[in-house]
Amino acid sequence: MIDLLFCDPIPVVQHHYERELQDVFASAGGSATLAPWSRPVEGMPGALGKARMLANAVHNIRQQRAERRPVMQSWPSLGLLEARLWSSPHGPRYVMLHDPSPLRKQYGHSERSQRWAAAAPEAHRPTVLVSNPHAFRIARRALPHHRIEHVLHPILATGRRVPKTARPSILVAGQFKPVRNLDLLAALGPRLRARGWDTTIVGRGWPDVPGWTVQNRFVEEHELDDLLGSAWVHLLTYRQYFQSGVTVRALEMGTPTVGEDTDFLKDLFGADHSGLVAAGGDAAAYERAIDAAIEGEGPSLESLQADYFVRSRESWRVVR
Repeated sequence: MIDLLFCDPIPVVQHHYERELQDVFASAGGSATLAPWSRPVEGMPGALGKARMLANAVHNIRQQRAERRPVMQSWPSLGLLEARLWSSPHGPRYVMLHDPSPLRKQYGHSERSQRWAAAAPEAHRPTVLVSNPHAFRIARRALPHHRIEHVLHPILATGRRVPKTARPSILVAGQFKPVRNLDLLAALGPRLRARGWDTTIVGRGWPDVPGWTVQNRFVEEHELDDLLGSAWVHLLTYRQYFQSGVTVRALEMGTPTVGEDTDFLKDLFGADHSGLVAAGGDAAAYERAIDAAIEGEGPSLESLQADYFVRSRESWRVVR
């Protein structure tokens, strides 16, 4: 595997992703190294903050063009525009497109931006990377002339274990977004509480949800791992999503995820995973899936992690 240089414009969010990517590349004899010139493009409030973020995005684009090594943009600061802006005559360029159809309004995803990006000249056009077949199909429609490759979300080679809570505990973790299924959570929470189980939501921006203890706050890296590791089940209840780094971390920490039957979860756990729920499943269906996940039906989580690590490593060989 190659020695890859990558830019990380949202290092606070993607710090764990960096570690996972480095593990995957190192296991195959390559390396993934954060570019020394990489500048953050996140969390700067006000007009001055927006100007600084734009300046940093432009800086990253200019710096990568001068690099003689393969370079990956791990999160496109300017949306689809970077499917054209991230090009260079000096070597391969890759853009990791996590959300080809953004879950909320983002810069660089307008129709005009899409048309301009899709018309990128063939010479030095960057390769677009996506993490599952659903994202691939959407990216292909948006960028019909680009090379698009499916690479699995990276994962750590080994995880650590922390003691589980004394009684069954169900955790929803991560920032609130409008695509979270609040109706499902409100219907499911009281059912689980009636069984004497702990139900907790932790992350920024969450409203109160019936049947759940909501902690509306930012969670530090080490605490998130401990929360995921001590839970009996991690619950993923998006109406729409492409991948979930928190779900990958839950597997690293030895905790199964229950969620809708999507390409992403099937890639991670296998098509026979007991925690998969058919699209449109109600609270009763999710409760049954949680029961099955707690009972530990199917392969061990350790074997699933090991198998997924190998498949993830092999998928990244398209970056060359």
